[in-house]
Amino acid sequence: MRRILILVIWLTAILVGVQPVSAKPALALAPVDLGTLGGNFSSAFDLNNHTQVVGFSQTASGETHAFLWQAGEMTDLDGRAGTFSRANAINRQRQIVGISQTASGEFHAVLWEAATVTDLGTLGGAESNAFDINDKGQVVGYSQDISGNFRAFLWEAGAMIDLGTLGGCCSVANGLNRQGQVVGFSTTEAGETHPFLWDQGTLIDLGTLGGEGSGANAINSRTQVVGQSTTDAGVAHAFLSEDGRMTDLGTLGGPFSSALSINRRGQVVGVSDSPTGPQAFLWQAGQMTALEGLGGFFSRAAAINDHGHVAGQSTLASGQSHATLWR
Repeated sequence: MRRILILVIWLTAILVGVQPVSAKPALALAPVDLGTLGGNFSSAFDLNNHTQVVGFSQTASGETHAFLWQAGEMTDLDGRAGTFSRANAINRQRQIVGISQTASGEFHAVLWEAATVTDLGTLGGAESNAFDINDKGQVVGYSQDISGNFRAFLWEAGAMIDLGTLGGCCSVANGLNRQGQVVGFSTTEAGETHPFLWDQGTLIDLGTLGGEGSGANAINSRTQVVGQSTTDAGVAHAFLSEDGRMTDLGTLGGPFSSALSINRRGQVVGVSDSPTGPQAFLWQAGQMTALEGLGGFFSRAAAINDHGHVAGQSTLASGQSHATLWR
């Protein structure tokens, strides 16, 4: 659902017809093609400080399976009867979370640990999805409740807890830090979408950059939060929120940007419109810089670890999209 929100905001920004200006030059981080599980596409969503990367890939048979990439090798994590799975996050202990299709065709949040796949269940509805896991093994994501609404959850010690909303019907938890603080987005009583910080049972509205739609994607151990928000002009920009203040991180020259990850040093990565198309970026010390892709028109930086290594995806000159690691 997080990727769906980002895509909708990006397409809306394109449709408003704002013309881009020149992008900043590419940063000298070398992109590495992580390959696929035999199919035509793959995408990475997270990596840990051991530079173990997770995501999903098409297989030779045409199914879509979660993968773990390490030391140059991509391993298929699929261990269930369904044809679809996706790994969204990995912690220091190599515990991996994501979503997998059940034998009955439903999609549930799952935890991969060693050779075991654990179904994390739901809040009473049919669907759930896990987006992040910290080193304590706490997991966050969203689940449908008995009424069919999407609700942010925190899963720990075998139990899934509903984190509530900012007054509206729905919420999604996208990230958490080592302290167990959780971020995501929620509908408000007024029908807007705002980012939230959940801290020890309290849900805090982080506000917007002036528009009505905003969402938080990640948080580090310094309680720095990143995401995207619409501005007064109605376009979505990446933001950094800290100590109650939300900072607009700008773009690479186009109307849209979204911040997807932040490490403990405050380095931020994400995706932004540029004159050549949507492009992965690294933001640090007040400057947003483009990351060189694999030769195609699109790239996206999904995660950055504390060593400054970045994982995401990039299109090749052939048009195929592959999971990518920048070092």
